[in-house]
Amino acid sequence: MGSSLDGRVALVTGAGRGIGAAIATRLAADGAAVAVNDLDAATAQATVDRIREGGGGAVAVPGDIGEPSLAGRIVEGTVGELGALDVLVNNAGILHRVPFREYTAGQWHRILAVNLSAPFFLAQAAVDHLAASGHGAIVNICSVAVTGFFRQIGYDASKGGLLTLTRSLAVELGREGIRANAVAPGFVDTEIAETGDLAKVRNKTVATLPLPRAGQPHEVADAVAWLASDESRYVTGQLVHVDGGWFRH
Repeated sequence: MGSSLDGRVALVTGAGRGIGAAIATRLAADGAAVAVNDLDAATAQATVDRIREGGGGAVAVPGDIGEPSLAGRIVEGTVGELGALDVLVNNAGILHRVPFREYTAGQWHRILAVNLSAPFFLAQAAVDHLAASGHGAIVNICSVAVTGFFRQIGYDASKGGLLTLTRSLAVELGREGIRANAVAPGFVDTEIAETGDLAKVRNKTVATLPLPRAGQPHEVADAVAWLASDESRYVTGQLVHVDGGWFRH
């Protein structure tokens, strides 16, 4: 077990599987007590069980972050179980691969609710706890898709908004000792990367990268752990790319 986050408490959304589970596991390995959020309570508990089996501390705080009224409950559930909140990781996200003309109002509102509005409301619910910690950190999981991709306009728009939200939070909350940063993964080997035609797009794209492979969830988690720790104490409002060289080829 590491020590860079000893004594701290982190809340990670969408942590039942994939990148979120890797982040929760890594933060726990670095010494944090982790509140694991997921839409599926059983999936959240599975991550908690794995962390505990490895000697870490974790609790499940399941709930649909797409419902604004639940943000306060999730944050207060974390503080009630673990006593504080030092790190908020907004990882949960959804993706619709739909042509622009076929995008429905329901899909548009849902993807913005989960990918953009939820990080806002969770940060708002958490801000007093983060300020009280003395080393509060918000890490938002963004995407290389902020540049715009085919058939995923809602996802791209929500992640672009999340990047701007991150920078605004950095400006707004810095004087309170809270840092806000974002991580932009490229193609990572997760379940979502196998959705529809994404596997074909991924395989074709990663072959052109300077590091010609898909990323692994733990590689994204490494960047998050750094941004959550005091090792990045003078870093805020930044976007850290974990993409194999996506923007340099």
